[in-house]
Order: sequence, then structure tokens, then C-alpha cells
Amino acid sequence: MGGVTIDVGDRPTREVNEQLRAAIADGTTEISLEDPAGRHNLAVALEGDGVKINCNGTVGYFLGALGMGPDIEVHGNAGWSAGADLMSGSVTVHGNAGSSVAAACRGGAVVIDGDVGARCGIALKGGTVVIGGSVGYMSAFMMQTGTFVIGGDAADGLGDSMYAGDIFVGGEVEALGADAVMRDPTDEELVGLKELLTSVGHDPDRPWKHVTSGGKLHHFQKEQYELWKQAF
Repeated sequence: MGGVTIDVGDRPTREVNEQLRAAIADGTTEISLEDPAGRHNLAVALEGDGVKINCNGTVGYFLGALGMGPDIEVHGNAGWSAGADLMSGSVTVHGNAGSSVAAACRGGAVVIDGDVGARCGIALKGGTVVIGGSVGYMSAFMMQTGTFVIGGDAADGLGDSMYAGDIFVGGEVEALGADAVMRDPTDEELVGLKELLTSVGHDPDRPWKHVTSGGKLHHFQKEQYELWKQAF
């Protein structure tokens, strides 16, 4: 089915999201959201593999959260929690975004071309997060698995109490969080990183650092209480 254009304007968000669901149910695969004007909760909990949604303008918080298939692209900035709890599909923002981007994602991909705020990728449970610019404090806190790429700098507390997963940083790290460790990436990891970044239109040529879990907080004895005091 051909493309559909939905004008957001002053319409209620619920009405816009209902129209999105109806269009997808009718077989539409190309949808344009015009004049989003910073509206919150757009395109949440949508199903639909192979569906492309273009937001032509800046959006508010929770854009594309709980997505299960559609690929959402924002030509502007986004508020906090863009792509949170994503199951599959993708959220791409050609601008900056707020705090808690990609929080608790289980799959899919969240790509932000610019900078993001604090707590990006917290409780990440899978999928891929690519930030072209810098991230705020406590990003990847309690990360459980997945791939998190930061092209710029990372503020204090990166990877704090992470269980597993891979964080790659192209800039400077202000300070690692509790039990996060840093090393140089392997040649194989660099090849995979280049493929990933090239596929989303980002520059792979950076002095990459690889941050992972030190594993000290996975299993502990009461005699190691000092480790937990440092973590909290």
C-alpha cells in the first residue's frame, strides 16, 4: 500500500497513535508524521515489521518506546527515553536527545546522531545503541547485555554495576562506574564495530576503548563488603 501522511498539529496524541495503528493494520509501510511539535509518546508500542515512520520535526519524550517492529526516523531532536523498552525495529534521531535514551531495550537498534543526556542505555537487556556524540553520567548503569557505542565522550559513572555486554567509546571517559573495566578492543571487535557504524552512517575512525564488566559484583562473600560500599 502507498504512503500515508499524518498531521499531528494540535490533535490529541491518542488520536494520532490510533491513526498510526490503523494505517499499519491496513498494510501501509511508509508513514510520515508532520508537525510533531515536540509531542510526547508518539508511535509507542507499535507492531509492524517493514514499516517505516518518518517524523519530520522535533518530538518529545518516549518516542517509539515499546516498539515491536517499525523503523522510526526523526528529522529533528527528541526528548528523554527515546526508544525505551524497544523489542525490535529501530529508532533513529538525526539530532540530539534527552536522558534515559534506550533504557531497558531488549532488541532492535537505537541510533542518535548527536549528544544525549544522563543514564543512556541503563538496564540494557539487548539490542544495539549507537550515540554519535557524547553521553551523560551513569550511562549503561546495570547493563545486562547488548552493544553500546559512544562516538564522543562519556561522563562519570559509565557502566556502573554492569553485568555483561560491550561498551565502545571513541572519546574520553570521565570516570568508570563500579566494577567496569577498560581495555583496547581486539582486531575482530574493530572490524565488527566498523561494519556496524558504517551501516548507520557514522564515522568508525576513532581511538576506540572497550568497557566491560569486571565481574567482581556477580558473586561475593560478606567479607567483600567493601566492594559493595564502593558500588553504592
